[in-house]
Amino acid sequence: MTLRKKILLGILLLLVVTIAWNGPYYYKYAQVGAAYNAKMTCSCVFVSGRSLSSIEKEDLYAIPFTTQTIDRRAHTVTSSIFGLVSKTAFYRPGLGCTLLNETTPGDLRKQARLKLPKIAAQELPDSSLADSTKKSIEKTLDWAFAEPDSTRPIQSRAVVVLHNGKVVAERYAEGINRNTPLIGWSMTKSVTNAMIGLLVKDGKLKVNAPAPIKEWKNDERAAITLDNLLRMSSGLDFEENYGKVSDATNMLFRMPNAGKYAIQSPLKAKPGTEWYYSSGTTNILQELIRRQFKTLPAYLAFPHQRLFQKLGMSTATMEPDPSGLYVGSSYMFASARDWAKFGQLYLQDGQWNGEQILPKGWAAYSGKETPHSDGFYAAQFWIGYRKEGMPQDLYYADGFEGQRVLIVPSKNLVVVRLACTPNAENFDDVRFFRELLEVF
Repeated sequence: MTLRKKILLGILLLLVVTIAWNGPYYYKYAQVGAAYNAKMTCSCVFVSGRSLSSIEKEDLYAIPFTTQTIDRRAHTVTSSIFGLVSKTAFYRPGLGCTLLNETTPGDLRKQARLKLPKIAAQELPDSSLADSTKKSIEKTLDWAFAEPDSTRPIQSRAVVVLHNGKVVAERYAEGINRNTPLIGWSMTKSVTNAMIGLLVKDGKLKVNAPAPIKEWKNDERAAITLDNLLRMSSGLDFEENYGKVSDATNMLFRMPNAGKYAIQSPLKAKPGTEWYYSSGTTNILQELIRRQFKTLPAYLAFPHQRLFQKLGMSTATMEPDPSGLYVGSSYMFASARDWAKFGQLYLQDGQWNGEQILPKGWAAYSGKETPHSDGFYAAQFWIGYRKEGMPQDLYYADGFEGQRVLIVPSKNLVVVRLACTPNAENFDDVRFFRELLEVF
């Protein structure tokens, strides 16, 4: 055998060994990618009412080499990578899309035969502004919706500005309107905060008491409080990394029960001594919420009856995992105006139409800085813009790709921006919010 053949044989052998050794990891990685595309396409088609072409062009940039197949009759979307790995998501009216991890559409149809309340939309009142103020806002919106560089897309989709509870400005991208439900990604965590607040108001949960999780009662995790979970200072070991197969990507895209998966996380630090951003923590909160209800239908109806219906958030859709648990870390859709109503609820200290929906003082608690977070985090809300010289009472819901609901009590202001900005560096969100704040 010649030297050249020996070298080629060695390279081939090395390649085979590498593939065999890493094959299981790459298979899981492909599963995550296919699941992401199936879930996003399903929700954007059946919940947002968008076209497949716009979704593939704007939303599926992170996972190449996939093919999406929509079956409108069966209400499914399947994403396949070279025909070797595929994942399917199934749509149910009122509950959005769910990945079929260890389940079938038939299982999901049987799972929760419930009637969600029909929600009548409550229209937000409009208000006019002085010409000079209006021009300043329009200039900022022109900039926010511009696309100066095709290689660095911004893709703002919706902006709504409320002042004194009235809409003073709004704008939408082509194909999006005031009734289009759009994903909030991690802004859903702030909705989970509201659901916890409702149960605190009912006396079912106590913020400073140990979280009532039976799996932890006989080990050191028994010391984790509800406050620790809300503030992401539980000390649980959970890897929040979306560029690989991690705890976060396994939980969202490969597991049938996000909450129970996260509950298994071991303790790596004393509760309350470290802050670490963890979507797993939020889904533990959702599992805790679910355990307060005798039946799955009662749990699934809970945010609709106690929150969305009260605010007239007719476009709001929270999406569950295959077990029926709302993926409270990531999966809620609503129109920009409905997201604005959610922000206004907190601006009004949990009051709406004269009713105290959330506990009095819950909004202030939610915006209070979490120790060890370096001034960035509160309780399922963010406060980092305070470090940029913005008002010190400001706090906000924050989601992937540029989703924001900014709440500024001192200015009686709520600002919503929904987008699909693939790289945070493409859009200066600090400049955007600062310019709007300077107007009021």
